[in-house]
Amino acid sequence: MLTQDKGIMYGINQQNGSLVIFDRFSLENANEVVFGKSGAGKSYLIKLEAMRQFMFGSEVIIIDPEGEYGQLAKTLGGEELMFTTSSSIKINPFDLSGLYEEGENELGLKILSLHALFKIVMGGLDASQEAILDRALMETYKSKGITTDPQTQKSQPPIVEDLYNILLKTDDAISKELALRLEKFIKGSMSGIFNQQSNFDITNPFTVFSVKALEDELRPIAMHIILDFVWTKVRKSLKKRVLILDEAWYMMRYEDSASFVYGIAKRARKYYLGLTTATQDVQDFLSTDYGKAVLSNSSIQILLKQSPSEIDSVTKLFYLTNGEKQLLLSSGVGEGLFFAGQSHVAIRSIAAPYEHAIIT
Repeated sequence: MLTQDKGIMYGINQQNGSLVIFDRFSLENANEVVFGKSGAGKSYLIKLEAMRQFMFGSEVIIIDPEGEYGQLAKTLGGEELMFTTSSSIKINPFDLSGLYEEGENELGLKILSLHALFKIVMGGLDASQEAILDRALMETYKSKGITTDPQTQKSQPPIVEDLYNILLKTDDAISKELALRLEKFIKGSMSGIFNQQSNFDITNPFTVFSVKALEDELRPIAMHIILDFVWTKVRKSLKKRVLILDEAWYMMRYEDSASFVYGIAKRARKYYLGLTTATQDVQDFLSTDYGKAVLSNSSIQILLKQSPSEIDSVTKLFYLTNGEKQLLLSSGVGEGLFFAGQSHVAIRSIAAPYEHAIIT
């Protein structure tokens, strides 16, 4: 049984009845990974934890690809932000944090993040294309008077169309090809997604970013942009937060996005952030070394019911006993295994009647 009181969660070991207690934010880090097949109770468990963390003072931010958390946000007085090609809410991926940290090149870090984004947008890039994109990104910021000098980074940032124009006016075939790959996001069928200045900020303590209305091709792009936007917000103001990245396989199947998620997981503790990555697709999540690194960088792992096609890889990865393997194959909804440090316990998530009513 997994439950919580005043922010402290505890589980009952169903084998020997012992009590395992932990405070998520007092562990080595507050990162959590949840694996469970469709219908295993993954969303129910995450909603339950999100609601309890919120009630005990944590700000909760959820990136929601499947539109599962909107009603929860509304019930708790939170805000659901819907992303579509015609949405009035815009995020500019060129935004800079305006922060200065000793020893860090803020502009350089942003350009690395933009490289990862545009590799998803444009498809795979070879070494020549990456070098030209890097020069074009630097030139795009320079065109707005922005350099590595922190004082210049308070100016209004460029937008994607500025990058497109710089690539287009450069007199070489590779630049023009990259510009053509961007064109549908500037003038074509996908214009309006991320080619404007940001026009909002996170002000509600329970915020859900929903990308369900976007086509599958656009979801990993939107998720990357939103995640970068949230990460900038997290770094600007230090407070206890939980960031939930549901259906994380959308991003983890791309090496560059997976690297970005891992970078956040690695640095989250510094900013008092607890990162929850959840997925039903274990293979896609662990398809890159970064996915495996996100897993190893989490203090908490929860395994719910697994499909027969996934169970062997899960067994090998988590060094499960035969009994634990059978438990994950035969578990009911909301049942599974809980790992915190050296503790392995069988768990069942239980909500109070009023919590169940809110969640469902």
